Amino acid sequence: MREHRERQQRERRSWGDGYVDHGLVFARDNGDLLRPDAVTHLFIDLVRKAGVPVIRLHDLRHTHASLALAAGIDVKIVSARLGHSTSAITRDLYMHVVPELARTAADTIAAAVAYSRKPDVVPMWSRQADEGDERAPPEGKTAGQTASRQGDLNP
Repeated sequence: MREHRERQQRERRSWGDGYVDHGLVFARDNGDLLRPDAVTHLFIDLVRKAGVPVIRLHDLRHTHASLALAAGIDVKIVSARLGHSTSAITRDLYMHVVPELARTAADTIAAAVAYSRKPDVVPMWSRQADEGDERAPPEGKTAGQTASRQGDLNP
């Protein structure tokens, strides 16, 4: 980004009074607005040169939003970054991410709960801890993955 800014400042100087300053990070060499189709064509060329799977430029926006939500970024922050007028719009558009977030949240909470030695406080869907260190899940398991019956919440 620093190199880009330096190049843009050189272009600004070379255009002198002919430079149109819109305060843009990405602009034509004279500072004017980029044409949307020019950006799309540049993106397609870059994707081909990089040898990565072809996606639409707009798909990057959805990928960013989905990854941000999956990483636990608050929906209000994601909404602001996308320019949505309300976080409800973001939630409506990205509801497909929510089930995975709910599962991740449940596993995270389960991992934070210490296993107890008292059988009467162990939730009915989790299995009693093995002998030995009863505060940790059995070897090879994580909290929330120790359900004892098929069909339990997190088998």
